[in-house]
Amino acid sequence: MLFEKVNLEPDEQVLKIVRRHWFLITVELLVSFLVAVVPLLVLFLIMLLPDSFNALNVHLENFLPLSTFAVACWLLLSIMSGFMVWTHYYLDLWIITDRRIIVVDQIGFFHRNVSVFRLERMQDIEVTIRGFIPTLLNFGSISAQTAGHALHNFESRGMPDPRGLQAIIQKAMDARLARLHMTGTESE
Repeated sequence: MLFEKVNLEPDEQVLKIVRRHWFLITVELLVSFLVAVVPLLVLFLIMLLPDSFNALNVHLENFLPLSTFAVACWLLLSIMSGFMVWTHYYLDLWIITDRRIIVVDQIGFFHRNVSVFRLERMQDIEVTIRGFIPTLLNFGSISAQTAGHALHNFESRGMPDPRGLQAIIQKAMDARLARLHMTGTESE
């Protein structure tokens, strides 16, 4: 699992590990499945209506090898897109610890972006839930600003229970800042 590859600091505790909401991957996989089924339905309809093709002087036997190859390529690409959706879902990860937020963003099969945001540098966390289905299923976007320039801001979409995540992060931020102010150091 990807989580074991993340190096935690000494005495750092993981508070929550989060992936995107299940509804989003379900919809994406359903689209991949429907795209895969389309050529099979077309071939099925062609087989049901052979008389209309005979009236046009088109013999289906001549197109069988080409259509089989085209359908096989289409199915292969559809299955690959389904695996790409699953890989993107499984490897996108938020790890919230008592000291930082680690955001792993799988961009492609061989391109991963890992960002680390220290809790003491967080300034603002905003939650956005737009639409009927996101409100009903409780998922939305979380964006945060950190001290520094705009490149230190981040936003993740499709996060489950964004208000709960915001509360966990806010509580961890408050505890981290209290711990740092009590010890008087920022090197902890």
